[in-house]
Amino acid sequence: MEILRVTISMVVLFALFVWTSANAAPADERAINAVEHKFANASTTQQTMEYYDPTDEVTVFDMGGPTPEYAGQKAVRADLDKNFAGLKNIKVQFIELKVTTDGKLALARSIQRFTATGSNGKPIDVTFRQTDFLHKVNGQWKILHQHISVPIDMATGKAELSSKM
Repeated sequence: MEILRVTISMVVLFALFVWTSANAAPADERAINAVEHKFANASTTQQTMEYYDPTDEVTVFDMGGPTPEYAGQKAVRADLDKNFAGLKNIKVQFIELKVTTDGKLALARSIQRFTATGSNGKPIDVTFRQTDFLHKVNGQWKILHQHISVPIDMATGKAELSSKM
């Protein structure tokens, strides 16, 4: 009888382990999806910084500016300050978002359409690609590395800012 109880306990524990493992990825995928959407809808530097890794290991490859790479909290914050300066009516639409995770590390890749009104009053409409590498920090998914880009017209060498990809 004792062997039967131990066997049943082991089967129940194994089933619980398998069920938990199988359901960890969808839960993490939903959490990362939420992070990506909250990040995209942030309208200030402070709101945006909440989704980045809190250490100086954070790196962003942005598509504009004199320096395409921003490494560390101070540099990322300065890039965001520059990007948010004077923008109004910011809206981001996900055209595509795909998330892959093993529960510890994650990759989120997306195509997004960004619209806003610039400081000069003119409309801005850019479709871009974004790849985020995330990891968990105190149980929360944080962006450790981000790469933002646009397609290039190989004939002219110019960025395709309005490409619908």
